[in-house]
Amino acid sequence: MTALVSVVIPTYNHASLLGRALQSVLDQTYPHWEALVVDNHSDDNTDEIVNAIRDPRIRLLKIHNHGVIAASRNLGIREARGEWIAFLDSDDCWYPRKLERLMGVAASDAYDVLSNDELMVDLLSGMKKILRYGPYEEDFYRTLLLNGNRLSTSATVVRREYLVRHGLAFDESQSYVTVEDYGLWLDLARTGASFSFINEVLGEYVVHGANHSGQLSRHLQNGVALLHDHIFTVQQFEPNPERLWRAVLPRLRIGEIRQLAAGGGYAAAVKVGLGLLVNSPGATARYLSSKLGSYLKKRSP
Repeated sequence: MTALVSVVIPTYNHASLLGRALQSVLDQTYPHWEALVVDNHSDDNTDEIVNAIRDPRIRLLKIHNHGVIAASRNLGIREARGEWIAFLDSDDCWYPRKLERLMGVAASDAYDVLSNDELMVDLLSGMKKILRYGPYEEDFYRTLLLNGNRLSTSATVVRREYLVRHGLAFDESQSYVTVEDYGLWLDLARTGASFSFINEVLGEYVVHGANHSGQLSRHLQNGVALLHDHIFTVQQFEPNPERLWRAVLPRLRIGEIRQLAAGGGYAAAVKVGLGLLVNSPGATARYLSSKLGSYLKKRSP
């Protein structure tokens, strides 16, 4: 269990949280790692935080990513020396046995993508919630398209050789900002990568006011663009992409309804909901039924 893990940490003006993220890497019980901090020319004390850590395994890279975090992650991938690429956002952190646990699974040489569960911590409300990822299913590309993202960036480790062999990276298009990770997971599944989900909480996903994922409107819009592209120009398992799009639409529109309602736009939310029921009644009923079934299953003793 000596594979080198390259930890890619993109950051911008997160010095107040970056130190915690780096310390969580330093605290790993698995010692065979390097950390690449990819800084988008922060104007806070990011350099000071990184340079104060006297560990040769940590490297500081600079980039002008123009608001596209995918460019920072891709630079880290290109500069990585490890057999595995681990992603850690600078506002998240890992628990000490994270890499030891995942590299123990990696030693079997059976998987290309490894992922663990996380604890979501909301710094504003104080709320904490366990996030369960996966599970893996046959025809995983189709599952990810129909049911949505099942992985988290800071919880995921990918075999570098697989990325290189298939020419895969995060999409740097502006239209995919905040969903570029979902796009990479889709591409990994589409090209046949093998996934393993470790059902242990091995890190924290931190929610705060500056999170990119907090930009809900843009996130939903870009998610629609990503799925539309895959359904109409990438996937090949469904010869009728319109039918597949109608099956996906309820999940997307319900996300929009939640956003509108959270912002007080109840009339607009009702309008979207009515349109969904009129245009895709069957697909909407199936989606709501599946969500209800999942909820009841979780609630059952």
